[in-house]
Amino acid sequence: MDPTRSRHGLKVLLVTVPLILCSCHSLRDKEADLTAAGFRTVIPSTPAQTALVKSLPQAHLTCVQKNGQTRFLLADAAHHRLLIGNQSQYQAYQKLHLQRMRAGEALATGSLNADAGAEWSNWGGNEIPYWGPEFNR
Repeated sequence: MDPTRSRHGLKVLLVTVPLILCSCHSLRDKEADLTAAGFRTVIPSTPAQTALVKSLPQAHLTCVQKNGQTRFLLADAAHHRLLIGNQSQYQAYQKLHLQRMRAGEALATGSLNADAGAEWSNWGGNEIPYWGPEFNR
């Protein structure tokens, strides 16, 4: 096996795994963040409520205006529930989501930096401290 391909495969893996982990901010992660932000979970108790939960976009926040108030809804028909929050709870969720994304980016950056260090070591170590006119001596 060609070592260059092996390193390239490692680079792809180091970049895609953190991206997959970030994109796995799945419904479970989103619900955990929403709950931590103060959203409350409502279980539909009537057929009309169940139909409403099923009619909403699944796993996506929906903004609804009712009686002059803004509410944010996250429908999860698969688990038979609806998460409901107000504007301040939504803002708290956005902060939590941003923190989670930054943590994922830090993980991806750390992986890339580790890979870059491994690639540089293939040049023969640190005995040549810079690129300059004396590089070829």
